[in-house]
Amino acid sequence: MKNDILHRLTAARPAHLDPERPTPSPVREEELATFTARPRATRTARTTARPRRVGRALVPGLALATATAVAAVVITDTVPQKPGPAPSGTSGSGSQVLLAAASHVEQQPAGSGTYWYVEEHLGSLYKIPGKNYTVAARTEYRYWAAAAKNKRWSQSLDLGARPATKADEAAWKADGSPTSWSMEGEETLTYAGKGEIEHDAPGGDGDSFKMGDLPLRVLATLPTDEQALRKRLFALVDKDYNGPKKVLDRIVVDTAIQLATTLPSTPALRAAAYRLLAAEPGVRSLGDVKDHTGRTGYAVALPNPYQPSPELRLIFDKSTGMPLGTETVATRDGDGMSKGERQSYTTITSMKWTETAPPFDTDTEDPGPILPPGEAPDPKPAR
Repeated sequence: MKNDILHRLTAARPAHLDPERPTPSPVREEELATFTARPRATRTARTTARPRRVGRALVPGLALATATAVAAVVITDTVPQKPGPAPSGTSGSGSQVLLAAASHVEQQPAGSGTYWYVEEHLGSLYKIPGKNYTVAARTEYRYWAAAAKNKRWSQSLDLGARPATKADEAAWKADGSPTSWSMEGEETLTYAGKGEIEHDAPGGDGDSFKMGDLPLRVLATLPTDEQALRKRLFALVDKDYNGPKKVLDRIVVDTAIQLATTLPSTPALRAAAYRLLAAEPGVRSLGDVKDHTGRTGYAVALPNPYQPSPELRLIFDKSTGMPLGTETVATRDGDGMSKGERQSYTTITSMKWTETAPPFDTDTEDPGPILPPGEAPDPKPAR
């Protein structure tokens, strides 16, 4: 949709910044800085596809990982986890929180299966024009990864918009409980939602997945010592991007966040990613927090060097150290947002290994093979 924020961001990205394209030399530093400063989106080759939506305040800049976006995750269908006491670092610095979480998460069972499955809910927050309440435009994303085959599948569904908080719900009811909202030139948000947006399978005409994902075949080769991991990630990033060191360092951080959250990392690799992040300057503890579902976790904030890009916050389960989710928070007043105001959130509702295959093997609108002009497709064989 031409007015969807992330569609515009995706369309505006120079082709040489595509993670899977060779990077011509030289790439301008400011382009790479802008690319790494924006919130992560789904990438798609289909021009009509609808990427994940974010609040308008995210336009200036694309932040981190996976998450990209976001408030908190509750894992309701996950790899079995060993319970344990809250990490002792929860009242300490951000580095102490991450190190304590690492010590817990590396004790979780590794699990195995043919497919790594992640289901997450994204909420992009919109202030309703002329009203005194905010709604969350909700999208569900489902990802399947077959690491052994280096293949991915994805599906997105529009779950509809809802008042963002209890106070917003009261204001919405006072407004007559409308079921649609026009967003000043952007698409109309609806209470009911529109159901499936798209699904993508390997080999189709589209390819939607989280930008910046490492090739799945690489995961098994990554070291589980945090210093060695940083060095290896930098080498991989340096191979794909022709940019200055400070920009490549930021892409390394973004990649580590993905390893820490939604990628099919082993417990040891996830812990190494936590420890890598713990060494980042400026990481700070936010103490106990409530995620979007009301569950208590503990969180850290990772500063973004590309101001005024939003700050990314990571939320963890207090007993296991597993990631619960992320949120993005405005770092300045402007663009209809106030400093410290939450812009978007995600909640992970499922993260597990499974033998259940994706329920589709083609793209939403797979046009079939591309044929030379004048050549008709082969007729379907009679059954």
